[in-house]
Amino acid sequence: MLALAGLSGCSESIDSATGSSAANSGEPAAVTEPRIAPAKPRQNKGTVKSNQPAGGYSYLEVDIDGDTFWLATSISSVKPGDRIAWQDYAMMTNFTSKALQREFSQIMFVDRIMSESALASRPHSGTVIESMNAAGYSYIRVEENGANVWLAVPETKIEIGQSISWSGGAPMRNFTSRSLQRNFDEIFFVNAIQGS
Repeated sequence: MLALAGLSGCSESIDSATGSSAANSGEPAAVTEPRIAPAKPRQNKGTVKSNQPAGGYSYLEVDIDGDTFWLATSISSVKPGDRIAWQDYAMMTNFTSKALQREFSQIMFVDRIMSESALASRPHSGTVIESMNAAGYSYIRVEENGANVWLAVPETKIEIGQSISWSGGAPMRNFTSRSLQRNFDEIFFVNAIQGS
């Protein structure tokens, strides 16, 4: 994956001239406070907004929980609206793509992307950071590779800090648990977890 950092037709640079014209014009610059995306995504999956192939790579604009991130990966046929996922990535800042003739304030280099359902079917593991029982289910918040994932499983005895693993699971978005009186942006319903 680190080989992606040496992309041909791309370079890492900082444009020191940005913003200097407003300061030298004698007129005050308009102050705006754009929404700033977090330094890294909260999860390794999202919805494709655009796919721009250039220089042998696909530059993917992806919505992750309402924040826009850019990914660079091998040429892909994904299209807007597709739900994708990835595993490892390297974050680059102030990255200039000569092929696209644009600079990215930050971009993730991903070795490969997959459909979200393919990610859900692979084995998962993480550390329990929150757990609650209601109506015959255990609702468990797990930290997996730095991301928070909610699971719902048939009621299970679990402890905070415990390492667990699971596979499969059906994602539910905007799910409301009436028994907990709580809404989950996304939660995975799984048959069972394995503890260690």
